[in-house]
Amino acid sequence: MKALLVLGLFFITVTNNAQANLIKNAGFETELLNWRGEENATISPYDKKSGKNSCTITQYVGAQWKAVDQIISIPKNTAAIELSGWIKTEGVEKGENIWNTGKFDIEFLNSGEKGIKNESIASVLGTTPWSFYKKIITVPAGASKLRVMLALGQTNGSIFFDDLKAVPISQEQMDKVQQEENAKNTVAASGSQTAVLSNTDFENGTDSWRGNATVSTTVFKEGKAALVLNSSTFDWVGIDQIAVVPDNATSITISGWLKSDNIKQGKEVWNNGLFNIEFTGTGDQKTGDQNIAFVTATTDWTYYSKTFTLPAGTKKYRIMLALGFASGTLYADTLSVDFK
Repeated sequence: MKALLVLGLFFITVTNNAQANLIKNAGFETELLNWRGEENATISPYDKKSGKNSCTITQYVGAQWKAVDQIISIPKNTAAIELSGWIKTEGVEKGENIWNTGKFDIEFLNSGEKGIKNESIASVLGTTPWSFYKKIITVPAGASKLRVMLALGQTNGSIFFDDLKAVPISQEQMDKVQQEENAKNTVAASGSQTAVLSNTDFENGTDSWRGNATVSTTVFKEGKAALVLNSSTFDWVGIDQIAVVPDNATSITISGWLKSDNIKQGKEVWNNGLFNIEFTGTGDQKTGDQNIAFVTATTDWTYYSKTFTLPAGTKKYRIMLALGFASGTLYADTLSVDFK
């Protein structure tokens, strides 16, 4: 059962917690030591996720690029890296380009520190509370170093960072966890709160989902099928599913695997491949919404995970996957929801 793979990824996280975080001074407890571009950032001892400090980048006018970065070495035999961190924003403005946001990005480098591949861990707009972002990214061929970038990407506002992590995952670890979880296929997932949604692996086509979509039996992350959304025009194409929030839950973690093929952005900055959640209360009154992932261009299977505090009065949540007035193809597989 593909839901178990997601649980396996959480087990990877637990295992990797015992390993060294590749990012130095990742919680900014020694201010901006080990970070380059310190003139672009300040330390906040008042607004932080944990510990003594957080890092903040602020710009009121000018919409210039302001960033700090750190280059780290990738250990040998690393198949993937789990990137994560906590981010908060205040009034980050939408720019003309999709990348004009508050940013937590990485760039894979070769031994000569020439760029091989860029990836976005988080792209944030507006005002948001402390939110947890996580992505597991395969290390591309030829990469031996990683550049971690925290930035305002030619936009105005304030962005805070804290408790960043870059944890290496070996191929052996990935294979071992997957084998162990596949061996547990007879264990029912109904006892876990990650199984609140139905047909999250799309093995039963689009059963339990509303909207116009199909499944692919040739392109998938696990099992035998994955959701596929396709549009040659800049229209809204998507599906959704509504479920109930358990009593006494205070936070929600939404996870899943996405892949894209030639997704072209529409007129607005949010016109991309979308993985969103909407919260509602009594009488289906909206209490909030959040984005788990924006996807554009062509990307391989990538794992996305975000944790949000549930808005006051929330009774239900709605998971949405869509091409939001964008063209191209979006694939989704192995979704998971967990409450605390």
